[in-house]
Amino acid sequence: MTDQSASPRGPSTARLFASALDQMRGLLRREIDLARAEGDRSLRHVGAAVGLLAGALVLGVGAIDVLAAAIVAFLVESGTTPAWVASLIVGGALALVALALAAAARSALRRVSLAPERVAGNLREDVRTVREAGHDYD
Repeated sequence: MTDQSASPRGPSTARLFASALDQMRGLLRREIDLARAEGDRSLRHVGAAVGLLAGALVLGVGAIDVLAAAIVAFLVESGTTPAWVASLIVGGALALVALALAAAARSALRRVSLAPERVAGNLREDVRTVREAGHDYD
């Protein structure tokens, strides 16, 4: 009985294939770990930003309410408009500001990518390397 792995020609094809599969499995595992780490980091940043945004929203609503009431009172007290007209003017202006802010937020969110970009690049590079290695044996 002979051991093919100890032959002068080197390791057997089966051993080389098994080694290649083990290396690919390890590479894939590292890429998955990297993707998980990138996703966790991105989600932490998004979570912190959402928390800050929620706090700003709560304080902002109160501030806008007080300021809107002050503007309405000013317009009414100055005698230029009745209360209902002043309320419509202030409410309409605030609605326009809200629409502009919503459009800016939507645009900013479209630019955010939660996809793990480094992992995608690494996987493309790995595929290219494996293909080149396969062509070397042709």
